[in-house]
Amino acid sequence: MLVTALVTPFEGATGDPDLELCQRLVRFQLDEGVHQVLLFGTTGEAPSLEESERQALLDAALQVARPEQLMVGLGSGRLAEVIARGRQALLRGVRDLLLVDCPYSGAPSSALRTHWHGPIAEALPEARLFPYAVPSRTATELLPDDLARLVEDHANVVGVKDATGRLARMTRVRELCGDAFILYCGDDPQLRDALLDPAIRAQGGCSVLSNLAPRALVALVETGRAGDAAETRRLATRLENLMEFISLTAQEPVEVGGRTMLVPQRVRNPVPVKAALALLGVGNGACRAPLAPLGEHGQRLVRQRLDSVLRRDRELFAPLQSAFRAADTGRQADARELAGRSA
Repeated sequence: MLVTALVTPFEGATGDPDLELCQRLVRFQLDEGVHQVLLFGTTGEAPSLEESERQALLDAALQVARPEQLMVGLGSGRLAEVIARGRQALLRGVRDLLLVDCPYSGAPSSALRTHWHGPIAEALPEARLFPYAVPSRTATELLPDDLARLVEDHANVVGVKDATGRLARMTRVRELCGDAFILYCGDDPQLRDALLDPAIRAQGGCSVLSNLAPRALVALVETGRAGDAAETRRLATRLENLMEFISLTAQEPVEVGGRTMLVPQRVRNPVPVKAALALLGVGNGACRAPLAPLGEHGQRLVRQRLDSVLRRDRELFAPLQSAFRAADTGRQADARELAGRSA
């Protein structure tokens, strides 16, 4: 199974969520064979969204997708707020909910289990909950042992999105939680190994890169689940160049004391992915504060990487390019220029 962690598109003039483009993105992902679309994850810039915007985006997505085709991230905040978001999703028929480890608090694993994940699971018995381990962003982590106890205590905790990038941790999760427990690899570079490793046996992935090439990611998961190691490795090699769109480091100028210094700026998803989508004619690349558009060097890096991918494998982005027609003339020109250079 493949879940796409969808970007949240914003309109250029107002900065409001672009509901129409969101619908088109959801429909495109499902048409390409993606099992589910995740709204309001890290890639969806969940912390920047108002509650009313979340509901509007979810309602828009439900006009083009069945409830079981969507997963909703509950995000962070006060416990009551997170539970309220879960109830709103359940009222709309969406049962699969992503529950991120409580960020910034620095809570230990046992406290996450007893005072965060546990109370939410108890408050939302109809949900299918997927704890989300991403310590690089939260600075906390529900450890496999506490996850296993959580699963024992709450039957509605049915899976995990593991974005730790640590195969040893995934192995421990499988050992403690059993074969029926759904383990999604949430780290694109580790997806191949998580699928093929007999000690992990991931059921699929929650992918950022499938925003750009869902059909290729679906094929990777399907061959990995089928045990075709050679084809899975071949498909993973095909996707290697896309890994650079997850994060990049750009040398951007900063004026200090009358001097211009080039400062390395690490830029993570969704910013590079949104920039790539915009160059391919999808959306405008806009992000919400505290995220910001790429600077000149970052834009150049994304353009160069897109150009490199298109030169080697024009078919990788063909479904995306054929499904979307940019209204903005500038984006159309960018897409034509990239396609022309790759010919």
